[in-house]
Parts: sequence; structure tokens; C-alpha cells
Amino acid sequence: MKRAFMALACAATAALVAPAVAAPAQAQTSTQAQAPAADPVAALRGQYVAGHGVRYVSTGTLRMAGITAIKFTSNGGLAFGRSGIVASDSRQTLKYNDLLKEENEDLKDAEKPLRAIVIGKTGYLSGGIYTSLLPEGKTWLRLPAQRPGSSSSLGELVNPADWRSLKTVLATTKAKGPGGSVNGAKTTLYRGTIPLTQLIKVSPGIKNSFASLGSNPAKTVVSWKLWIGADQLVRRASATADLKLKVQGDTVTLTLSDDTTFAGWGRKVTVKAPPKSKVANLADLDGNVPDTQGTVILPN
Repeated sequence: MKRAFMALACAATAALVAPAVAAPAQAQTSTQAQAPAADPVAALRGQYVAGHGVRYVSTGTLRMAGITAIKFTSNGGLAFGRSGIVASDSRQTLKYNDLLKEENEDLKDAEKPLRAIVIGKTGYLSGGIYTSLLPEGKTWLRLPAQRPGSSSSLGELVNPADWRSLKTVLATTKAKGPGGSVNGAKTTLYRGTIPLTQLIKVSPGIKNSFASLGSNPAKTVVSWKLWIGADQLVRRASATADLKLKVQGDTVTLTLSDDTTFAGWGRKVTVKAPPKSKVANLADLDGNVPDTQGTVILPN
């Protein structure tokens, strides 16, 4: 089991090292973007106003054989346009199990705080595994061909800021009832389960993250919960999925879970690119970029 545990460390890092720079496909422009908040999807699309957005705080874990292998935290803001998420700015931290760090020195850099900015199709990363790779005087790495999105969960299982993902998830609701108060807002709790393959259809980027872990989406079911306020906006989201896979001859089950709270819907959110003088390109790196197997970028 130890061999399997260690082998999964690199794969897990590949899938989770920079989840914020990749995200579900953006929502498409719609004449209903300003529709009344008659339901959660309409309420979300009504939030798609240029210059406005939402802030979030997220925590997550990846467990194997009852042991927490990785803890993930992230917080930041999503900026909206008429089409959905157009920019994002997040600060992320990964914390590895001590056993993993003892066996893999490379994981120590991965634990350094990472900041990720995505504006339009351009991403910028600072810190994390890139800390020792950037040339002198440069603190940011530019990555082209990116899509702005959220880092609200480890595997981006459910993204309540994307209307297509939200609509798909809510269609699988099995029960709802009082959800208590979340950040001062009275909520209704929706819950259900959904096949991972169904989520992939509306958020194709999810497939890359799970492919990096070697899991089979066709055999994975996601259990989800959404806490929705009286204004029909999501205040909290959580999701859990068990991933069964084989590593070096051993069959193991990884449990991926995340929990995200949202606040400040409709407030101004500004995302700015770092100073050009501080930005390096891939060709400028002092060393090889860690293999993220489609996660950097990136994933999700």
C-alpha cells in the first residue's frame, strides 16, 4: 500500500497543483443574462454584469486508505462579464502528508503558496512549484491559451458560478430542506448525486484532472450539496467523490472532497495582470516545468 500511496503523490500533484488556472467552459452570452431571479440558474445569469463578481473561500482534501494525503485551501474572486466568468484571481495552498514529503523532496516547493491570475485567455502564476524555476527578477510565469474560472474546489467537481454546471447539477436534486444560515443568509439545502460523466459534458476540463489521477469517470458518482439563499444565489457548495484506481498492481480508493462558501455576489471585482517587468515566459524558466498531465494548463 505504501508503494501505491507514494506513486499517487505525483499524480495527485499533477491534478491539483494549480486548479485555479483551469476551469469549466465559460457560460455563453445570452439575452437572459439579466433575467429575474426566479430560480438559481436565472439568478446566477443575472449576476453576469461586467465589473462585478463574487468572492469565495474553499477547502478540500484527498484521502486514501483513511489517511489524508493532501489538504487544499483557496480563496479569491471571480470577475464576470456578460458571458460569465471572464477573469479570476486566487491564492492557493497545498499541504501534503508528512510521509509523502519524506519520500519526495519535490513536494516541498509544491507546498509554497501559489497565486493564480487568469484574464481572458492568459494565465499568470506566482509561487508554488514555480518559485525556484523563475529567472532572477521575475516573479510571475505567463501561460497562454487559458480560460478564466474558479479554484473553488480541488477537482472542480461542481462550479456554482457557471450556469450550465449549476443547471445540470440541480436537475439531479433528490431532496431539499432547511439549510440553516450561511454567512448570515438563511438558506435552503439542495442535495443529490450525479455521474461524473454527466458533469464532464458541461465542464469538459474536469476530464483532464481526473485523467491525471488515472480514475475512470464512467465509474465515478459525485455526491453534492448546495446551500441557496432566499435571493436564489448559491452561498455554499460541497461535493465528494470516490475514485477507484489501480497503482503499481494495487487497487486503491481516493476520496476527493471540497467545500466552498461564496459571498459578495454582485459587488465589484477587479482582476489586474502583474507588471510586465515581473513576468517570464515558459522559455525563460530555469529548469523543466513539472509534468501536470494537462492540468497546467491546465486542468480543470
